Amino acid sequence: MNEKTTNGKASQQVAKQEAKTPALNIGTFVEDAAGGLENVGAEDLAIPFLRIAQAMSPQVNERESVYIKDCKQGDVFNTVDDSTYKGDVGAEVIPVAYKRNYLEWLPERKGLVAVHDSSEILKDTTKGERNQDFLPSGNILQTTANHYVLVLDGKGGFGQAILAFAGSQLKKSRKWNSIMSGLKMTTSAGKIFTPPTYSHKYSLKTVMEQNDQGSWFGWDVTIAGQLTAEDSVVYAAAKQFARNINAGNVQTSTDESVI
Repeated sequence: MNEKTTNGKASQQVAKQEAKTPALNIGTFVEDAAGGLENVGAEDLAIPFLRIAQAMSPQVNERESVYIKDCKQGDVFNTVDDSTYKGDVGAEVIPVAYKRNYLEWLPERKGLVAVHDSSEILKDTTKGERNQDFLPSGNILQTTANHYVLVLDGKGGFGQAILAFAGSQLKKSRKWNSIMSGLKMTTSAGKIFTPPTYSHKYSLKTVMEQNDQGSWFGWDVTIAGQLTAEDSVVYAAAKQFARNINAGNVQTSTDESVI
């Protein structure tokens, strides 16, 4: 009994000592920046999606292998590191690029067939029930709006992510694009211009939505403010991320959960 108690105290003392150990100076890491990643290319990386947890999402079911602790329906989660954001609090992001594509599904979404980049394929579709686009093969074509963003952690850090809007959420994407394209600034010479999308940050929250087919949580995107002089590092990162995307240097997967 005494021996167990002593060992417990010793462990506590070690833990306390470790907690007091100062971290390595950041200059040490700067000298070896990107060390260990020399052979990692774009094809070796996975840009996560930010996704909304719904009532039937496996991330909210404790018996599922992909369950995320404390994740509730209406929360936002990262598909790579499982970090979560409460839906009513949300996450702050900086939008850097936008791309639209068209996902071809087998009937009843029983499998993804292909991803099309050109809207030309829409010419071959006919409208079905629930306003779905059907190809001559019977497959479903789903228009998807992808917003590439930097997610801010509130501590000066940030990470890359994608938000995929489809179905009822396409109107949210259009609204977001309208907000960004509607922003104007004036130069000292009086010239009016549209600033880059990554000049501002936005708040991503979720709201309950419903129709005659049921209810779900959707996106609520609002402008959070213009970047400041303190955001020069994240601005530079956003600008580079945008360049990489537009140059085709960013590999992405397809979010097969979009609705």
